[in-house]
Amino acid sequence: MPDTLLAPDLAGYKLYDPSDPFEDYVGPIYYRRQDDGVRCVMPTDERHTNGGGVLHGGVLLTFADYALCSAASYAASGGSMPGSFAMTLSLTVQFLAGGQIGPAIESMGEATQVTGRLAFVRGSVTQRGRRLATYSGVCRHVARDKAMNRRADSGLAVVPGGTRPPGPPADVPVPDGYAPVLRPSPFTTVLGPTFYRQNGEQVHVLQPTFPYMQNSGASFHGGMLMTFADNALCTSITANTGKAPYTATFSAEFLSGSSALGAPLESTVDLARATRSLGFTTGLVSQAGKKLLSYSAAVALKDWDGPKR
Repeated sequence: MPDTLLAPDLAGYKLYDPSDPFEDYVGPIYYRRQDDGVRCVMPTDERHTNGGGVLHGGVLLTFADYALCSAASYAASGGSMPGSFAMTLSLTVQFLAGGQIGPAIESMGEATQVTGRLAFVRGSVTQRGRRLATYSGVCRHVARDKAMNRRADSGLAVVPGGTRPPGPPADVPVPDGYAPVLRPSPFTTVLGPTFYRQNGEQVHVLQPTFPYMQNSGASFHGGMLMTFADNALCTSITANTGKAPYTATFSAEFLSGSSALGAPLESTVDLARATRSLGFTTGLVSQAGKKLLSYSAAVALKDWDGPKR
């Protein structure tokens, strides 16, 4: 498993086709089949910034999920690409360093075990040879045509890869009893408005849903769900401690898929413990009562001056 990858020549890379709305919206993200695996790359720009001026953790979570599934598809299909359709069952990411805005991030995951239905993968996300994160996870692989039939049944349009879907409307109303989340960033703004409500120590976060949040199989993209979870836990910690959290480790278990647009994503975060410098959280992401994602995280806490006025 290589720790560093040279900056690629994008002329040798491809987009998944038909399009994956979420990946095309936040990316694009590219892959290249090689004899020893699948090399993945994502150019970065100002859209991908967090509140501290470096790459947002949600970008790294999304890209790690992409590389995980690409490696699983490659291994389960005997080295062919785009290979089988991989669905993430679990993913753990450890954040090692802050990423710069501008240079591409890269990864080539390694499948450590493949069974009849599952693939186990590990890897690193690098930028100019520097490791930003490590990841490990489990995917279930299914026939790609079966997944694409589900897409057709959902009514998700088939458009060429790289077609960026429109973003959220500009006039999303603030739900009664809620306020815009604390510490918004360019990347969370790109993903659409998110709101929170606090009752004592309990913080409830919700985000309206739109078509660009879907994957190529017409379910909510794993990167979207994890980014929402990361945003929810950071909002909860800031609301309760007044500090700025920076995610150190993030683990997710995907409980079920959902292609229902309209009802918001929701999460109530359990802040299990907070010290002067660390926070530990667990939570669930649900939609209309259906549990989609279980997550836990450890975060570093830093001083925060409050919202800008």
